[in-house]
Amino acid sequence: MRKYQLIVLLAISFFTLQCVETLITVNVFQDGNYHMQFQSKGDKEDVYDLDFPIPKQDPWLYKTSKMNNQDGGDSIYVANSEAILSGATIFHPIQEGPGVQRHPIIVKKQKSTFSTSYELLKVFSGRKVQQKYPLLAKVMFNASSDSIDLLIETEIIMYCLKMGMQDLQGKYSIKDLTRERILNHFKGVFYKAEEEGNLFGILNSSSNIEKNKFVIPKSLIKTNFRPFENLLPLNYVSDCIKAMAPYIKEANITVSLNDDTYKFACTLPGRIAHSNADSTSNDTLWWSFSTQDFLNDDYVIEAASVVYYKTNIQRMVVASALVVLLVLIFISKKRKRS
Repeated sequence: MRKYQLIVLLAISFFTLQCVETLITVNVFQDGNYHMQFQSKGDKEDVYDLDFPIPKQDPWLYKTSKMNNQDGGDSIYVANSEAILSGATIFHPIQEGPGVQRHPIIVKKQKSTFSTSYELLKVFSGRKVQQKYPLLAKVMFNASSDSIDLLIETEIIMYCLKMGMQDLQGKYSIKDLTRERILNHFKGVFYKAEEEGNLFGILNSSSNIEKNKFVIPKSLIKTNFRPFENLLPLNYVSDCIKAMAPYIKEANITVSLNDDTYKFACTLPGRIAHSNADSTSNDTLWWSFSTQDFLNDDYVIEAASVVYYKTNIQRMVVASALVVLLVLIFISKKRKRS
């Protein structure tokens, strides 16, 4: 049963066509403020989940709507949010945990005598899938890797266990050797179960199984901590399970985001000085990308523009010419006197 659930999870996440399409637009004004808008479209469950939450709190104006699917399928749900902003906007601070997708933006304005420059930088933080769970990364980048699907869940559990224990070091001082022994013990348990063909048997014996979600096998965790009880403080195991929760959530969000696509459009005052946009339409810069573009490394959007003050430049040219003329007249008069 557990094997079936994992295969279903991977199939739904990697091969479904019901992805979310998100359009993000930014219009920078001459005063340096900017209007930002998010619009996400998809099925109801995906649009309203918290995998890629669009802002709802003040100063954001948030609204939802529903539209008919022209292809005759289920209705398309739309979430829209917009606001006037300035400077840097973080969206999701680090205190919200490792799972949520971070995508901060910063817009800068710099004024000088002859021009004003504008810079826009937006970063979709890389989820570092290859570093955290290499087997999952292999499947996400190569959907034909069916032979390793059965090991993905244990890889994710081991990562969550490692990070949970690491986060508890501030509360409990556990020797590095003890932590290493515990992690090696769990690796051995999973390896033995795989060799005996009982990998999903031991996972299925755990409670709290959720449909289409990776979960923490609490019973398995508690059972395999028992050989180390005399080396661990009271309540350590229960606290470790709690500490693992943000990391299992992170893995589920990563998988759920896999099919999502994005478009980013922006306008800046003046002439575009440089950008890494995919294309330009009239005065609008466009980027098109998907979650796969930031599964490992950051996806960076950057653009800059400049507004020149022609009157000030003309005045400078005239003033410079007058200075040169006066210098020439002075030199000429001096030569005549000599």
